[in-house]
Amino acid sequence: MSAIQIVDTTIRDANQSVWGERMTTRMMFDIAPAMNRAGFHAIDATAMSHFEYAVRYLRENPFARMKRLAQLITSAPLSKMMVGTTLNIFRYVGGPIFETWLERLVANGVSRVQFMESSNNMEDMVENCASARKLGLQVVIPLVYTHSEIHTDEYYAEKTRDAVRLLEPDIVYLKDPGGLITPERTRTIIPAIRKNLNGTPLEFHTHCTTGLGLNCYLEALKLGVRTFHTASRPLANGPSQPATESFLHNASHLGHESDLDGGALDEMARHFAYIAETEGLPTGQPVEYDEFQFQHQCPGGVISNLKRQLEQLGALDKLDRVLHEAVAVRRDLGYPIMVTPLSQFVVTQATINILQGERYRVIADEVIRFALGHYGKQLRPVDPELMDRMDRLPRTKDLAKWERTPTSIDDIRKQVGAGYSDEELLLLVLVQEDDIKAMREAAPKPTESTRGNTPLATYLRRVLKSPNVRQFSVNKDGVRMEVRVRG
Repeated sequence: MSAIQIVDTTIRDANQSVWGERMTTRMMFDIAPAMNRAGFHAIDATAMSHFEYAVRYLRENPFARMKRLAQLITSAPLSKMMVGTTLNIFRYVGGPIFETWLERLVANGVSRVQFMESSNNMEDMVENCASARKLGLQVVIPLVYTHSEIHTDEYYAEKTRDAVRLLEPDIVYLKDPGGLITPERTRTIIPAIRKNLNGTPLEFHTHCTTGLGLNCYLEALKLGVRTFHTASRPLANGPSQPATESFLHNASHLGHESDLDGGALDEMARHFAYIAETEGLPTGQPVEYDEFQFQHQCPGGVISNLKRQLEQLGALDKLDRVLHEAVAVRRDLGYPIMVTPLSQFVVTQATINILQGERYRVIADEVIRFALGHYGKQLRPVDPELMDRMDRLPRTKDLAKWERTPTSIDDIRKQVGAGYSDEELLLLVLVQEDDIKAMREAAPKPTESTRGNTPLATYLRRVLKSPNVRQFSVNKDGVRMEVRVRG
């Protein structure tokens, strides 16, 4: 019986799902040696949104981050999650610049790419997959999962056949961004996918949004899947992936073992728990089953952003109405898969409908673009009445003139002028010039923490934060330390 393999998602998807991408480069570097010892099959290390967040909010260079991580982690490939058709999910940026991006990723230590097409249109990724293979990247193709009357097992069997035939991937994986798959569906969809893999390895990725993620992994394990995406316990569960520790424990009771280093996993868990406590960041928590999740299907990160935006507008009390409206908007748009960027479009329009007090009084540009086919072929057409309403809008006529224009790095250099490195020019696909300048000007971030994360150090910090403690003493090996708190 082959051993279980783990793709660790802690610093990418789990970080995104639980911490909103706020993990700094230093937080990653501190624990990289333990991650290197752990024995992971691969490390889900970054995504385009992480590159953007690093520059815009952390003022850190994401290319430099990956280069140093690749020096510290040599035992497993570092993977980047990407939309396989464009570098910017909200506007088309493709052509020669896509391959240039891949070249710089390789130069900075990325050796695996996960290319996603939000609607599983595999034919749209042929050219970029060929570029990745030419550069020696391991190509991993997700089958993006959703629950609807048209996304059947037969649909996923067909998409598997398309992926293997058209893209020649090294690996295929079932990607469930909303945590919508159930144990019952796992039992039918995994055999449907496997029959068309033609020997291509299969991985499984889900979230714990409905509390069923771990159960689905165990069902897939029984069906022969051996590679799973999991996270270190402090950043697992809830909107994130199942905890590595819990999955391996349960799998062992089914007779399955792994070659992972338990000591390294424990060190990772202590590190991220310490970071969460000292930085005031949340930890992932198991959630109760929620039937409504299967109706609105919004990923956890989208809901978190929606809550924050509604709160800023003084409209948090309308959250439930917006989520119910998202169900109706998705149906009107022909059941798009609720994954980036389509989930954001659906929720944005649902929010507009509720806040305006009238459905489709205002229609977001992204929804019009979606209806015009700018985001790929869909299984079902947009509702005829809604399409007729959009066709009458002057804005629709403007957007209908859009053409997909290839971009090169030289095009960007001509737009912004001299003074930028090639990697900074590539980052301008995601951020503004002011962001690049602010990143340059920011004080260099320490790449290694000097703060201890021992149990004693953590305990002392807790004590010092208590408003009721004025004096305490520590005795160890004949040495006594006494502390008096002033104020």
